[in-house]
Amino acid sequence: MEFIDRIRKVINSGILESGFPRIPSNGASEAMIKKEEEKLPRKLSLQHKEFLKNWNGANLDFIRVLGTHPVESEFMEELAKENKEWEDVKKEVGENSIYFANDITGFMYFELEDGSIVYLDTDGGEIKKVADDMNDFFLNYIFGKRAAEYGDTQWLDELK
Repeated sequence: MEFIDRIRKVINSGILESGFPRIPSNGASEAMIKKEEEKLPRKLSLQHKEFLKNWNGANLDFIRVLGTHPVESEFMEELAKENKEWEDVKKEVGENSIYFANDITGFMYFELEDGSIVYLDTDGGEIKKVADDMNDFFLNYIFGKRAAEYGDTQWLDELK
């Protein structure tokens, strides 16, 4: 998948802050992914599974992608800080959405049942679609031509 190659290129480029990114040396096994899916409202998308098989989560400087671990308890801690209830968030974002990433500005990213990606702004509550799927999210929105929508694009030329 293209986005996997782009993430590898970012990791290997040296443009991420030295020492800050945490990238697991192993990906998740099929058994780990199945166990995670048992806790979720639906199965993970093929793209999401591909990410987990490669890294099982990663802290990529400014965005953290969650791996196969107790995501709901981590999510509940973040919601407690914002005084939101899990049920309220699920109603806002979608009952079958899967929380998979967050960033340093307080945005939480969800993969919807149709594969599209939305963010939840934990400060204002805005929900906005940012990508058609996980490939579009990483390839274009985070590490590509639409990166200005996400944040700083200073590193973009270094990837070319």
